[in-house]
Amino acid sequence: MLSKQFRCGDCGSLHGFRSRPRTAFEKYLLPVFLLRPVRCAKCFRRDYRFLFLQVPERPHREVTRDLAA
Repeated sequence: MLSKQFRCGDCGSLHGFRSRPRTAFEKYLLPVFLLRPVRCAKCFRRDYRFLFLQVPERPHREVTRDLAA
């Protein structure tokens, strides 16, 4: 059965986010199989999930520059 909610296979967390594709395989071939990389927000395990699964975008960290020279 296809789940509509993310659940980590390692820790069981319900919080995950989309991960950036690392390789050409992930960027070009995974979409052919209707998959995308997803990362658990709790244990940071990376896995592939169906495109139809509702997972939020990867959170953006604010970049702060160290002004001390």
